[in-house]
Amino acid sequence: MVVTNARIWTGDPKLPEANSLVVHEGRFVFVGDDARPESWRRRGFNTEVIDAKGARLIPGLIDAHLHLVSGGLQLSRLNLRDVPDRAAFIGAVAERVKKTPKGEWILGGRWSTESWPDPAQPTKEWIDAVTPDHPVLLSRMDGHGALANSVALKIAGIDRNGPSDPPGGQIERDPATGESTGILKDAAIDLVEKHIPPPTVRESRHALIAAMKEAHRHGITSVHTMSEWRELAPIEQYRNFDMLTLRVRFYVSEHDWPAYLDRVKAHKGDDMLRVCGFKEYADGSLGSRTAYMADPYSDNPPDKKDWRGLPRPFIHSTNRSKTDPNRKSELHRLCQNVPPLSIAVHCIGDEANSIVLAIYARVFGNHFGPPEKRTPWIDEMGQVGVTGDGSPPSKSMRLRIEHVQHLLPSDIPRFAQFGVVASMQPLHKADDARYAEKAIGPERCKTSYAFRSLLDAGAHVAFGSDWPVVSLNPFLGIHAAVTGESLDGKVFVPEQNITVEEALQCYTSGAAYAAGDDDRLGRIKEGYLADFAILDRDIFDVPAGELKSIGVKATYVGGRAVWTAP
Repeated sequence: MVVTNARIWTGDPKLPEANSLVVHEGRFVFVGDDARPESWRRRGFNTEVIDAKGARLIPGLIDAHLHLVSGGLQLSRLNLRDVPDRAAFIGAVAERVKKTPKGEWILGGRWSTESWPDPAQPTKEWIDAVTPDHPVLLSRMDGHGALANSVALKIAGIDRNGPSDPPGGQIERDPATGESTGILKDAAIDLVEKHIPPPTVRESRHALIAAMKEAHRHGITSVHTMSEWRELAPIEQYRNFDMLTLRVRFYVSEHDWPAYLDRVKAHKGDDMLRVCGFKEYADGSLGSRTAYMADPYSDNPPDKKDWRGLPRPFIHSTNRSKTDPNRKSELHRLCQNVPPLSIAVHCIGDEANSIVLAIYARVFGNHFGPPEKRTPWIDEMGQVGVTGDGSPPSKSMRLRIEHVQHLLPSDIPRFAQFGVVASMQPLHKADDARYAEKAIGPERCKTSYAFRSLLDAGAHVAFGSDWPVVSLNPFLGIHAAVTGESLDGKVFVPEQNITVEEALQCYTSGAAYAAGDDDRLGRIKEGYLADFAILDRDIFDVPAGELKSIGVKATYVGGRAVWTAP
């Protein structure tokens, strides 16, 4: 296939722009000017020629953090993302009840009250009257809070007598009665969630198909999914039957990671599907006030004035002020046992980020940092953890922190120093900007969503969406990263804004690096896999305010068209 008359942003510093490319056997074999289709025909190739008519081409976009099958399932579940007030919230639940057989769970949600005229959180009383025959669990926008109705709470055995809050979670209760309000936070959500029947094989397959289509229509050709082990089965099945059109990098999100270690290490991957490693949680979210902060929240109620969030047990033993520094956390053990696989840890609060950086540094030193400063890392038994020349145990192994939303200023250079990937979701900035200053104050916000500071420090930054928490559309994320504009039209921390080209790099070569794919994905470059997208407008020419409305004409994976706009 020969593409001519294009404006190609290659993402390759050695050849930033070109006007044509050639694809053969799924890879770019020519990138430059004047590809001359007739010369390929003379060599005996059956050559397809695409005249791009001056359109902008970019490398296939890579979403470095989402939940693939869960996102596909959410497309058919109740979506409360855009409801404007309490009445609309209740009305939407009531409408879903009419379409749902009695006794079946009503799931979905993605609600947020932050922009409502009355931003009070929902309670079970809001929906109990319209859901007397259905258990309901509706996730908050960020997934770190959820609303359960009385039917669901009864199934889970949650009442005024108990249970107590699980480690890393909270059951919100009425102070007068002791009854649950219906709001569950972080690990407490599991008390209800474990009673929900898992999706059937058929439902998972349909969800995967829907998710792939949704990704391709936004120019996305590869994703890093943070998923339970069971979600690998439909993806692997589609790969085996050559029906997988999206490159998937799978991070196993299971708390009992040792039970999966041998299976993950034995998994046979390829360029379409690879199990990269494990993903775990260090804390919650800012919106739920469960992100783990170094100092108390600014808007704490008087009876919780010292509240700093909910650290997960995964990092508990490394709380530097309260525990023996020689005691190992679960994360420390993961770091020792998981190589050559990768590690991805969810950290939103500044203290959570700081603790995880400290553990990475303790176990690996600066082995993953800048090449000129690397030294071999030594394991607990005094053995060299890498080969004598300091090369990594696996070329694709990466240390990652997911979200990286709030940082202590002193921790920003440590991402580059220790070679830790900052895997970030810029559209979350547009969401959180509505309430971040209220939650943590303006001073701490200066190093929130620190895109500019991290890039300037030399850190590897990868962008994703966290879909279905927010939209999968990467152009919304680019708009947020470039303008700093919040969902309510204000501008938040503009000093952390970056350029369009830098945002594209975070969605292409930066995301490719995060999964160890930097030698094959993220650039339109000879020898690389032929993933690219044709845009409906030139992303470098449109006003910044219009970045979010850019569309995709066509998406190609391995030189094969997987999406063409109607």
